Amino acid sequence: MTDEDALTPAREALAIGRPEQALRLAWTATMPAVLSQDTAVLTAAAVLAEEIAAKSSGATSREARENAAYWSACIETPREDQPSAWTFKNWFRRAPREQTKRCPDCAEQILLEARVCRFCGYRYE
Repeated sequence: MTDEDALTPAREALAIGRPEQALRLAWTATMPAVLSQDTAVLTAAAVLAEEIAAKSSGATSREARENAAYWSACIETPREDQPSAWTFKNWFRRAPREQTKRCPDCAEQILLEARVCRFCGYRYE
């Protein structure tokens, strides 16, 4: 399967205005490429993710930019040995507890510097 074949469903979803679906499909298509270090698929996926980010907003745009950065990093710093999950965990781990605070209204963990809770909208002074 070529990079064009693997990412075709994601491109089609983006073309009909479904960026969230396109991002999910691209992610699924690139997992084998990450493990096999297939730079052609990873490069095409990074370009597609940038397109998704440009055509969307909010969380989808942010996730698309994060995925593009992750796929680009997989290309720029390939592992000599068998790839492992630690690479993925380093990119997508949550903020350490000392960098978060608990919202007094909904009790969710949010970033320490946040002025508005992303879950319930509580505003900090």
